[in-house]
Amino acid sequence: MAFSRLLAVFSYLSLALLSTAAPSSIPHSLDRRADDVVNFEVTLTWEDYAPIGGSPRKMIMTNGTFPGPPLKLKVGQSVEFLVHNQLPDPTTIHFHGIVQQGTPWSDGVPGLTQPAIPPGSSYLYKWTADASGVYFYHAHFRSQIMDGLYGAIIIAPESKDDKPFSLINDDPEFQDLMSAADDELQPVFISDFNKYTSAELHRQEQSANIDFACADAILVNGKGSQLCLTRDELTAYTSPKLVPLLAAVSPSEITDKGCLPPNLPATQGNFTFNIDSLPSDAYFECTPSSGETEVINVDGEKGFAALTFINPGGYELLKFTIDGHRMWVYGADGGYITPQLVDTVAVNNGDRYSVLIELNQAPADYAIRVANSGLNQVISGFGVLRYKGSSGPASEDPNALAGMDFAGGNLTVLVPFNENLAAPYPPSPPSPTADVTYQMNIKKLGQPGGAYEWTLSGVNPFSPNLEDQTPLLYTDPSNVAESDLILKTTNGTWVDLVIKTQGPLAQPHPMHKHSNKAYVLGKGVGNWTWNTVAEAAAALPSTAFNFQNPPLRDGYTTTPNERNNTWMVLRYQVVNPGAFLFHCHVQTHMFGGMAVAMLDGVDEWPEVPAEYADGNGMSLKKLAKKGKLHPKQ
Repeated sequence: MAFSRLLAVFSYLSLALLSTAAPSSIPHSLDRRADDVVNFEVTLTWEDYAPIGGSPRKMIMTNGTFPGPPLKLKVGQSVEFLVHNQLPDPTTIHFHGIVQQGTPWSDGVPGLTQPAIPPGSSYLYKWTADASGVYFYHAHFRSQIMDGLYGAIIIAPESKDDKPFSLINDDPEFQDLMSAADDELQPVFISDFNKYTSAELHRQEQSANIDFACADAILVNGKGSQLCLTRDELTAYTSPKLVPLLAAVSPSEITDKGCLPPNLPATQGNFTFNIDSLPSDAYFECTPSSGETEVINVDGEKGFAALTFINPGGYELLKFTIDGHRMWVYGADGGYITPQLVDTVAVNNGDRYSVLIELNQAPADYAIRVANSGLNQVISGFGVLRYKGSSGPASEDPNALAGMDFAGGNLTVLVPFNENLAAPYPPSPPSPTADVTYQMNIKKLGQPGGAYEWTLSGVNPFSPNLEDQTPLLYTDPSNVAESDLILKTTNGTWVDLVIKTQGPLAQPHPMHKHSNKAYVLGKGVGNWTWNTVAEAAAALPSTAFNFQNPPLRDGYTTTPNERNNTWMVLRYQVVNPGAFLFHCHVQTHMFGGMAVAMLDGVDEWPEVPAEYADGNGMSLKKLAKKGKLHPKQ
């Protein structure tokens, strides 16, 4: 069919025409002043760039590259991360998954931990790598992550003895091979891409009064193409679940970009829309374009390869497969877990999953397939796993080894990664009880609010304008009133967060807690009617909660449901006083208000160092005096 020809063109035959990729940018200040400090310097610029070919758009380039250069260090080392903002707008950088123990002023959230960095200014973040794993840095101002500001953080463990590979194979030789692969792991960013800037996209949301969810392409390490299917293919890939919902609009079909229509009441809610204000290519017109295809090079003689998949995208929840290969998932959100042998992994916004791939196939090229895992759009992106000495595509038929189709549907029986079984390694059980419980209710505000406006507290939205306030960290918490948007905890206590998602169409929301990892004690479908987890545990089956070995994550995706409300329970211990954000990592939802501020440890509130208290993260004069600026600055 035409789809096979499409993949052949864009996934394989085009590899012969790949242009030479831009050389990796190694930060010129990566030298170390001392054994325990790594200096890392980035310059942010606003440039024309076209990662999917076709017409370029404005994007944030980090040291001239997209994605930004990786930051690599070891457990116990400190980093001094110097940012030069040459963008036309303010910005901040958040270090996703980094605990910021004792350095809450470096968490990078405007209005909570710092003022935004003005255009033409510099800012120095300082923090310590206290845990191994893969994390990433990204913009945390007005959805700028969607404009390209992100890069990997790779923290090496102190010893291979800390790794879980003995649970995969008891042969020490195999364990050494797996550990060596982990030492050389490669980050793989998979994300949606939109030809409009984040600011333009949000203006479209507000003008049309919609919750935007329609991408132009799926990128693999910043590379991809806009792939357009025929109407017959789009019809064939339309989920039967959508047919009755689509009957409410005309035409009753997904758009040429594979998206649910932007005026669909079942997904948008009961609102009045202004669809005519949308550019025709925002949802409806699909114009094919051809960009580069990412190639991941591996050496079969090494036995294994380790990849960490990271989703820094705006709104698409993704999943991936690798033709001809199964994989051991051995890490999640930076921490090692009990390994699982799987065929496919869902990587939701903000998540990181580390996988081991046994290199036991013939030297060839194998497709990495990345598909949207939600019902909002039929879309895929592609990369290539290339063995050293590759003879070319592994099969003349590009779909012969595929386990997943363009819409993310299974072509054969696939074993998916089960996030509920991702127990931390080594074992780390939570407290059996909590000291305090906070309940939150995810829902749209409803009229007279817009279709793009959300609340996490169940009452008010966390407005983007709050990013412009005096940082809460700089304020005596006794002078800050607790509300539905500002919650307070005391140091050392265990906190339960009950996250309720309003149905009947309860879509998944990838939540993220800054600073702390939290245990995912349980998820369920239906109404949450209890005051505490203890009450719920007494009323529900014993399988409803896991108090022995639950997943320990910094990203937690709520359970979707098509006919009911859902709930999720998190438990964490307050060990790092400071002002930290808890929010949905779908950028349109966060911008729409799905966030609350957690003032953790108000009884032991940190004193902000003088160099940060002035809001500059060290002035340029101080930076120059300390020798942290190059002469051109």
